[in-house]
Amino acid sequence: MKKKRWGSMLLAGLLCFLSACTAPSVEEAPVEPTGIYQQAVSWDEAQTTPFGKYPEPVLCTIGRKSRGYPEEQAIQEQVYTYSLFLQDFLNIRFCNAFDVRSEEDFRQKVSMSIASGDLPDIMTVNAQQLYRLYEEGLIADLTEAYENCASPRIKEIYDSYEGRCLNGAIFDGKLMALPTTEMSHGPGYLWLRKDWLEKLGLQEPRTMEDIEEILRRFVADDPGNNGPGQTVGLLCSPQIAGDSSGVYMLNAIFTLYGAFPKQWFRAGSGEIVYGSVQPEMKSALERVAKLYRKRLLDPKFMLRTEEDCQNLLAKGISGSFFGNYWSSELLLDSLRKNPEADWTPYLVPKNEEGAVTMFAGNPNSSFIVVRKGFEHPEAAVKLASIQFDYVRDKAPEFTSALNQDGMLLNMHIGYDDAFVRSGASIQGALEEEAPLTSFSAGDTSNYRSVRSYLDAIDKGEPPNPRDWQTYKSRVEAYNLLIQTPVRKITPIFVRETDFMRKHWLDLQNLEQTIFLEIVTGEQSIEAFDSFADQWKQSGGSQITEEVRQVYG
Repeated sequence: MKKKRWGSMLLAGLLCFLSACTAPSVEEAPVEPTGIYQQAVSWDEAQTTPFGKYPEPVLCTIGRKSRGYPEEQAIQEQVYTYSLFLQDFLNIRFCNAFDVRSEEDFRQKVSMSIASGDLPDIMTVNAQQLYRLYEEGLIADLTEAYENCASPRIKEIYDSYEGRCLNGAIFDGKLMALPTTEMSHGPGYLWLRKDWLEKLGLQEPRTMEDIEEILRRFVADDPGNNGPGQTVGLLCSPQIAGDSSGVYMLNAIFTLYGAFPKQWFRAGSGEIVYGSVQPEMKSALERVAKLYRKRLLDPKFMLRTEEDCQNLLAKGISGSFFGNYWSSELLLDSLRKNPEADWTPYLVPKNEEGAVTMFAGNPNSSFIVVRKGFEHPEAAVKLASIQFDYVRDKAPEFTSALNQDGMLLNMHIGYDDAFVRSGASIQGALEEEAPLTSFSAGDTSNYRSVRSYLDAIDKGEPPNPRDWQTYKSRVEAYNLLIQTPVRKITPIFVRETDFMRKHWLDLQNLEQTIFLEIVTGEQSIEAFDSFADQWKQSGGSQITEEVRQVYG
């Protein structure tokens, strides 16, 4: 009974904490620090160190978005308890200025805050909103706060992006926000039903020609017993390519030809160019159009949603798609419905030297900003240091709560090469070269899952689907990556220029339309040249010059 009553009290407190409120003054709603975790320090030390506790309560309003709070009461209680931990650890009283569930509602709330000039002390914004807030002088300079209050590990994490991440928040030499990090998703993997390969007596792929032959046999010979003409070939997003983290994107085919759709990058000449209008795109589009013409590419790809594609995989109607190292998580339903399905990742197509080419993704997905005039701008940096550093080693009981909805900071801070670091740790432990005690909580969980998978295989038992997923991504995909030469292109992630703000949407629509028409055969490949000219004449050339002036 006591346990149930305690849970109810926590849940009631959580609902009170999470609800929007009119911020009271510190005097009206004092915090009573317990000193459980640490004692307070002086104001000067608290404001210039990552973990120093304020000597008196500090009030901080938060504006954020959540997808809805966890339904499990145990997780709700942990999220709430973590929030109490932060309040006691730093002596901060938090209050929601707003907390909405949908992206649309969040954009509206942020837009209203910007328009009125009435901002929460801390909130999450996108790149365009960050630019506007800076232009209107509504946010605080975090340069000094970052220098003083970002922990060494937090700085090391940001440094792993070689400046690309923090640069997205620097204006006129000043750090105006704390960026959320988007770790590298690595090159695109071709995921195939290896059991289908073996059934048809096919070799594992290496080249684009190998891939085409496999797709042809999958569609023609129906290894999944779907019936004549029912097996779907390579799944494809209606966007075709351009998103480094996008599942069902054909990036790996485009990069084989040296084409980088939707990316700004520095060409061999040294000039910044837009990849979608470069000559290399023509050959890549022609190859994709050939796949479509031969029905090796899903003939209904233009109408597919991600949910549609996942259903095709689960039902065994398709046995091929491009994804990332983590795309095994999309295949759990397939494995549950057909335990014999042997989905295997391949780093292909390779070039003549046996290498693959990839382009990096934008490391900035969102930004944490602080209202100009807030007395303690360093609080945002201190929160990040605690959430993504201190908790990792000193408060592991909260680790599983960090990525749950309802966190005070709607962000993530992780190493650019987190996948490689994790894979190396797990591989080292499997080879008994690294002690498990040195693992992060995430790596510990992944290692145990991998060990459970291997134990099941040794016993001849069907592995747990979740353990299978972890093994495929953290061991198989990792080993492929370290064994394969990878040429990495780092795009230039440009801020919206004046001319881009007016014309970019029209140019994007033009690009998407012509690419779909070329792939589906509505227009011949020669239409690409006309498109490139039209793109330049419709504002593309002027935007390119603006980008070169800013980043050249």
